[in-house]
Formats: sequence, C-alpha cells, structure tokens
Amino acid sequence: MDKETLILNKEVRAEIGGQYIPLKNDMVHYQLNTDALRNKPNAELVVLVHGFSSPMYLFDPTYEYLVKQGFQVLRFDLFGRGFSDRPHSDYAIDLYVKQLHDLLEALKIHRKVNLIGLSMGGAIVTHFTNRYPDKVNKISLIAPLFHTPEKPEITAVKVPLLGEYLAKVIIIPKLLNGASETVFNTTTFPDWKEKFAPQTHYKGYSRAILQTARYLSGKNFKMEYEKMGRLGKPVQLFWGKQDQIIPFSDSKKVISAIPGIEFHAIDQAGHLPHYEQADVVNSFIGNFLRTPPL
Repeated sequence: MDKETLILNKEVRAEIGGQYIPLKNDMVHYQLNTDALRNKPNAELVVLVHGFSSPMYLFDPTYEYLVKQGFQVLRFDLFGRGFSDRPHSDYAIDLYVKQLHDLLEALKIHRKVNLIGLSMGGAIVTHFTNRYPDKVNKISLIAPLFHTPEKPEITAVKVPLLGEYLAKVIIIPKLLNGASETVFNTTTFPDWKEKFAPQTHYKGYSRAILQTARYLSGKNFKMEYEKMGRLGKPVQLFWGKQDQIIPFSDSKKVISAIPGIEFHAIDQAGHLPHYEQADVVNSFIGNFLRTPPL
C-alpha cells in the first residue's frame, strides 16, 4: 500500500511550522539561530549536513549544544528528505553540493563556514570542500560514507520497476524500523519510528531514496577524501565502534586519506555516536571548533 498520500505545499508547511526558503523552484526546510548573529556578529557558523534517509532532527543534540556554546548553527533537510521538496533528479552528490551552496547564497552567508557531515553527509561536505575550499574553515566527519557497502538490496534497486517495488515494500519499512541497526542502544532513541515516519507520507520520498541508492551503488569516494586531505584543512573524525551501517574498519581508510586528521573512536555507539554519546562527542566538537588552526 502506498503511504505517500500527502503533498508538500505552502499550506502544509504553514501547519508544520519551521523555516523555509526557495532555491529557484525548490523549497528547503532549514533552521538557523539568527539570534546568535544579532548578539554576536562574528560568531563562528557551523553547518550540519545529515545522511541518506533521516532528516535534520538527527542533529538535535549537536544543534542544541552548539547554540548554547554561542555558535551560529545552520541545519537543513536535504532534497527528498524531511520537509524539503522532492525534485525530479538523479539525487547524485552534486545535487546536494549545489543545494548547500545555493542555500548559503540564499541566506546571504558569504563568510567561511565549518561543516559537520554525518554518513552520506560526510561525503557531501567533502565534495563541497573540494569544490569550494575558500568557503570552508574546519570539517567534522561522523562515520562518513567512503564507499557504498555491498548489500543485495542496493544492487537490486538498480533494476527498473523492481527497484520501485523494493523501495516501497522493503527499503522504506526497513528504514522506518531501523533503530536496532542504526544505534547501539535503542533506549537512546526510543521515538525513532515516530520521528522518522512523517517524511514518508509525502509524495516523492521513496523516489528520492531509490534514486540516491541507485546513484550510490558501487561508488567509492577515496579520491575525494584524498583531495580534501591535500588541502591541509583541520579535519575531525568520529566513528562508533559498534556501527552496523558503515563498518568501524572504514575509519582506517578515511584516516589514511587525510593526513593529520583528529580521530575519536566512540565506544557503545553505533552509526550515530553524536546522538548516543552526545556529551562526549559534543565536547570534542566544541574544543575542535574553538582551537585556532596551527
């Protein structure tokens, strides 16, 4: 049964609430603590970029911590996720890099930013940094996507029609009930399904997930991480030791690609160490952002 019965429009977004801004023909749902800029014009700006399936609420602990620490913080829903539009696209990394660039332009943010990327978001901020090095100060990566894991469902989605069927019947339900695979201790995220479900009711979500999966199948971003490593920017890396989504062993590949990277292995954490061990990770992020570059 197709659960995508709703359409995102002006009336629906007014009821949902939040901040929205158009990027040409597509609307983006975002959150920016503008008070920080008014009270502290020179406050460092941190941009949070989420991953493959869950929208910006995955950064709740990080956003709240950084705001309290006096940073200006921007987070947003990638196209096809949350309450941002679901354009007809191949949903390649370039789409998200352009979305981030255009969002900063639309918000009239022209100074250097600090980027925090989770999972696929790690690949996005890496590509963005390589394309716009003059726009980036520091980068934090949380279990970043280095290469797409070999999973049968990812290979199968490339088949026309079969992919569309699998997306709605298998992949989306699996994501909806994915707490046990995503986090080490499900009690740290007891409302996983309740938070995840709303975005799946709006037309275009499964298409966006499917197209992203098709694009990512077989992808390896080693050269992009190596390219960013050569830029010499401060980079920080977190990885949950019990990550079931992207294996902890991939951390060695990222470390090898980026000389001088600051690495933190987080115990008793799965794919969301910043959520499950928020106090530990937030402390490291705060220190990293406040420390002047060498």
